[in-house]
Amino acid sequence: MSTETEREILHILEDAIKREQSAQQLYKRGADLASDQEVKRVFTAIAAEEVKHEQLLRDIYYGYKKKLGLKILKSDEE
Repeated sequence: MSTETEREILHILEDAIKREQSAQQLYKRGADLASDQEVKRVFTAIAAEEVKHEQLLRDIYYGYKKKLGLKILKSDEE
């Protein structure tokens, strides 16, 4: 695999992590605004799933960086 391809994969993973974080915020906001308890429950459950997705993507991202011999900086962990 070319260096350019590997960088693109890392970029896709970084973007996916950011999207999961945005989705978490969206669903948490929905839960905060909802007065209907069922709607609040659904938003809360979906937000929790997004946290799991983010962690899975982070694990893949860090594993991929390690495989490529790239450093994981402190800012990567945020």
